[in-house]
Amino acid sequence: MAKKQGHYCKVCGTYRSNESFSGKGHSAYICKKCAALSPAERSKEMTLTRLMNLPYRLSAEQKAWLKGLQKSDCHEIAETAKAVYAEHFPYAERNERKKLLHIKEMTFHIQDELWDEYGDSFDAQITFTLDRKSRQISCTQAETTDTVELPEKEMKKLLNRIVSEYEVFCWEEDFSQSDFDSFDGDDEGGSDFAENESADDTEQPSWSVSISYSNGEEQQMKGFDIPIRVNELALDLLQYFEDDADDDEIYF
Repeated sequence: MAKKQGHYCKVCGTYRSNESFSGKGHSAYICKKCAALSPAERSKEMTLTRLMNLPYRLSAEQKAWLKGLQKSDCHEIAETAKAVYAEHFPYAERNERKKLLHIKEMTFHIQDELWDEYGDSFDAQITFTLDRKSRQISCTQAETTDTVELPEKEMKKLLNRIVSEYEVFCWEEDFSQSDFDSFDGDDEGGSDFAENESADDTEQPSWSVSISYSNGEEQQMKGFDIPIRVNELALDLLQYFEDDADDDEIYF
């Protein structure tokens, strides 16, 4: 690897010619241009340079420093720190959101094929409703509704699992298809798309979810296929309504 020419400036983060540094600038690793900045500007530029040059793997000290800068009074530093932190820890924001979201009520509708643990598919027209206060789960199939009431701890555990493991609050980001709702039919050259949109509007979504959380947030989501997480949650909820027919069989 060829050696870089010139001297490195720790403020702007670039290599500059020998003439770009004063005598003191060489020892301080600050070029003449950056030395002319005010102390506040110089400190800001040095911090931004350090942020953009952090290694892929961070030490505990570097992680703490990066996390702290997200609350900096300098907007540019705070926003840059947030972007760098998100790049290094892409799931950190989701994990923080999980701590804030507690499902109060949820309606989960499936209208597509599901597949069981053996890989066998079956047609599903199911609506689940969950209510934290009553601790009840209802399952509606073929115009018949069954309801079960769970112990408080079990209901709390189930609702927490839907948020923490199934990450239902991210389904809009991960799976939802809302392009049809936001399409403007007046766009130039959009007539053919408008015809397709009209056809798609008549198509029923494969799944839809409506959730209200204890903190007042609400979500409405839908999608036109069945991702694994959606399928697994449906099977998870169905197990609460399995009958005991197999237990009643008599073997000879």
